[in-house]
Amino acid sequence: MKINIDLSRTAITAILISLALVYPLLWLKMLADPTQHTGADFIAFYAAGRIANQEGPSHAYDLILQKKYQEGVVQREIELQETFPYIHPPFVIPLAQIVSNADYLKSFQRWAMLMLLLFTAGIPFLIAPARKFFSQPQTLIFAAGIFLFFPIFQSLLLGQDNAIIFLGLSLLMWGTYAKKDWAAGLGLSLATVRPHFAFFLLLPFLFQRRAIFGWFLLFVFALTLFSFGVVGTDGLKGFLHILTVSGSGEGYRTSEENMVNLIGLLRRLFPFLSAALIRSAGWAFYGLAFFSTGVYLWRNHTSPSGDEISLAIVAALFFSPHTHAQDLVLLIAPIMAVILILLERQRIQPAQAVLIPLAISLLLLFSYYSPILTHSIPYLLMAGLFFAVKQYKALPAKP
Repeated sequence: MKINIDLSRTAITAILISLALVYPLLWLKMLADPTQHTGADFIAFYAAGRIANQEGPSHAYDLILQKKYQEGVVQREIELQETFPYIHPPFVIPLAQIVSNADYLKSFQRWAMLMLLLFTAGIPFLIAPARKFFSQPQTLIFAAGIFLFFPIFQSLLLGQDNAIIFLGLSLLMWGTYAKKDWAAGLGLSLATVRPHFAFFLLLPFLFQRRAIFGWFLLFVFALTLFSFGVVGTDGLKGFLHILTVSGSGEGYRTSEENMVNLIGLLRRLFPFLSAALIRSAGWAFYGLAFFSTGVYLWRNHTSPSGDEISLAIVAALFFSPHTHAQDLVLLIAPIMAVILILLERQRIQPAQAVLIPLAISLLLLFSYYSPILTHSIPYLLMAGLFFAVKQYKALPAKP
């Protein structure tokens, strides 16, 4: 036992140091390379923030203006379809306004700090259901492992807003396990920052614990009113229009061939097929998966817990028409579900459990440098976590 504990401590220390050193180096490398930081997703948030500050929030979804402000960053003319469209809900615009000024690089750094704060705010809620199994040092190590989860860093490196859905998912998990319906409803409402994922996350609560769905509707109504107050009717129309532009999958930095979903898989396996055909198939499977997941959860008739949320997340990631590597931050919920099941059934020691998110982060970091692994490891993780939740859920506790 002493050997196992020592090995666990050695592995934890090595992985923590490795990730804590590599991430800042990659961040500094990105900041030093104009091609990287002007080609990051943040440029869309920056353009929206600058437009909102200079022209008014109702114009934030104007593609022509987005093109103009992004040209000011890259210092050259770009084609309209080279533009990074701002496709995020209006309630995110004030955050972009806060950080954005004439200095793009400084704005990027402020955005990263803001998102880091939101990620950090979600961690205590996410790990709360597992804290009873850990000592205080183990809890700190576990929290550090979540903080260093590789998709979180990818989101920061790209300047994305996945921190919002991470915070929502953390509240959802805590609210579900702790019977705090209002928190779960709030978490679900924040998940609407990615509507194509939020639809799936809603499914477990349509048939059981409907109070959570009621809280969700209340908070979504509040977010809608807030969004209307930010951008007005014209802005909401612009948001809906730009969603259709993005959903078409043509140009506008969609990068379907790099997605880690069904559409991305089909684009890489069958490059000779037309993109339109693959996209149509992807949307069809998205609808079918949504219906099938709903039927399964309806027939299951159990109170929603980690395994139902995990099923919804894996289905959402694989079948959604837009899933990129940074969206794998959602996998933290199935990871937590697996860890909780193993700890509750005494199938793993707490000292070993804290290794799981760290080991997965290390695996994803290695895959980051290999196109083959980048486009294969996420699928293996999705499948592995889904089957692990189902398999371990059926295990009895050790006597």
